[in-house]
Amino acid sequence: MQPNTVQPNIDLTDTTHTPETRALLHALDDTTFLSLGVLFGSDLCVLGATSHPTCWQPLKTAWHQLDQREQEHRAALSTQALSDRGLLIAPPVGRGVAALIAPARYKLGSKLRILLSARQSPAFMIATHHESRTPAVTYFQPQGTSAIVQEVPDRADDQARGPLDVMFSYRLSTQSFAAAELARWSLKPIPASRYQPKPPRLICFYARTEAGRPRSYQLTVHRTGKKAHIDAPDISADLTHHQLTGFLTDVLTKWADSHGA
Repeated sequence: MQPNTVQPNIDLTDTTHTPETRALLHALDDTTFLSLGVLFGSDLCVLGATSHPTCWQPLKTAWHQLDQREQEHRAALSTQALSDRGLLIAPPVGRGVAALIAPARYKLGSKLRILLSARQSPAFMIATHHESRTPAVTYFQPQGTSAIVQEVPDRADDQARGPLDVMFSYRLSTQSFAAAELARWSLKPIPASRYQPKPPRLICFYARTEAGRPRSYQLTVHRTGKKAHIDAPDISADLTHHQLTGFLTDVLTKWADSHGA
């Protein structure tokens, strides 16, 4: 297994909010989401995903199995593709010896800045599961905001496609919109064989306390007709879509309030 030694020509250190990112955050409302773009697994690795608090293990393994030349080749392709899609800001053209010694690096665009700040240092995360296939749909609460970044992997059944070629879509929304999405997902029918029991849907919250200790909270959701039977440490009840949305909104709000949003 090779170490992750590639150094992309991208400044990944500056994910602070800018007037442009703040404008995107202020434009959110509870009725829809804002697309932050699409990244492939290899793009994520080039952007440092293997060192983020959560990374799909098959993706991390696939990246580290590449030798340095393959990593550098993918880094060059990803950098150009991200620039073409407007997610990176091209560096100014340098001149003279100074440009050779310290070449300018690509800057993060506003959407990529929000996306990476959420993945690098989330206030808390929510992972959703109902089957053995991975990766999960994951929600990130960016530090210092009340917004939610949703990471949605493409679940197309293509056995020839490896983790580095899986596509991830990113959406920015309010907490209320995210809660409504989670409720809708929880009540969707789960495909299962005729005589097989349908697995529950799991909604798992993760964060760290101020002392650095991990904290988690898991909801188990079974669909019963048009209702959801929800089990958690503090609740066991059948809820309608409206009730489930309200419950998840309360949970999201409490986690945001207790983790510095």
